Amino acid sequence: MPISPSELKKIRKSLSLTQQAAADSVRVERQTWISWEREPEKTTHRTIPEGLLELFFIKHHIQYKVIDKKVYNVNYK
Repeated sequence: MPISPSELKKIRKSLSLTQQAAADSVRVERQTWISWEREPEKTTHRTIPEGLLELFFIKHHIQYKVIDKKVYNVNYK
């Protein structure tokens, strides 16, 4: 998986975005965004779709690269 839930949360917080603001930026419900930030062990965890991750990166000017149709963040490790 190119981005973990904790990495997604770290990026969102570094942009000073609430979960609602992050969700709004990719036009999903807040609960959907929350499910993307949950750890995989949780039954309510979902993985952010590659297209929406790419859209989030574009809208927030985050450098990324695509390898084998997977979106990777360039700046956050």
